[in-house]
Amino acid sequence: MKKHHTRYTRRAALQGAAAMGATLALSSTAGGTAEAAPGEAPDFRDPLRALRTHVKMVGSLGEEIVCSFMRLNLYADLGSGNFVPFFTMNNILVDYWQPKGGDQHEMRKYEVGYYTRYDSYEPLETFANPVTGKTVPVQHFRLGPVPRLYRPDGVIAMGYKPKMLPIEVIGERVFLATESIESRPDMLRPGETMYVNSFMTMSSRLADVLDPKVNSAPVHLQLQNKGRWQSWMGMEGRPGGTVARGFGTKLSSLDALPAPVKEGARRFVPEIFDTANWTEFVFEESDALKSRRD
Repeated sequence: MKKHHTRYTRRAALQGAAAMGATLALSSTAGGTAEAAPGEAPDFRDPLRALRTHVKMVGSLGEEIVCSFMRLNLYADLGSGNFVPFFTMNNILVDYWQPKGGDQHEMRKYEVGYYTRYDSYEPLETFANPVTGKTVPVQHFRLGPVPRLYRPDGVIAMGYKPKMLPIEVIGERVFLATESIESRPDMLRPGETMYVNSFMTMSSRLADVLDPKVNSAPVHLQLQNKGRWQSWMGMEGRPGGTVARGFGTKLSSLDALPAPVKEGARRFVPEIFDTANWTEFVFEESDALKSRRD
């Protein structure tokens, strides 16, 4: 199959990360990571504890590869009336984590998604758009490598700049929510603005978060976001955009993917199984941007 690589190099991506670096506020309270008394919930307002908890939940405090999987249902939001079901995405993430000393943690992210019929595992190669009445070829999703550095004073991030909300303990579980509400110039549409609205919630057992022997806490994942129409959807000029609702978890490895998902991923987005050789930066609209520059 054709690989969706652009002329961007990994060095360019890393330079872009530095240029687009943004600080993620962890907390404003001062002090060390004092241990909680027996039976007492820890103080997650402490910035260092918040950082370590964030890293342990989203990835790992150790040097390891963390795999995750989510199922996303995507809908068309036309600006009025009900959402229109479009399709489902099988979203697979492979993140390389490495501690860098001084409570700094580096992550390199690779992410893919291939589309299936709405709430189904049947892969889509073409999409019969219920809004336009036209059938269009499907362009599956690729993103990476994306570098990110987690530090006591914040996070240097490429692309989305998630803000961490206060960590909550409910019952025997820890909940960590993040939000990205931002805008930036649209690379595909000069003079226009691209808006990002993305919300993630991670949940882990309190016992795993507090266990010093656990570097990577098992998590439940929930995602909601609103995005623009992608160029391949044939929705240009229409108001609104897509809304996604997703759920998933970390995996022990990509071998733990549901069988139909693994089969579809090998067919449509095989790069995720060979991230060691995925070196050039690509993103969802790489082909559209490349064709305009050529």
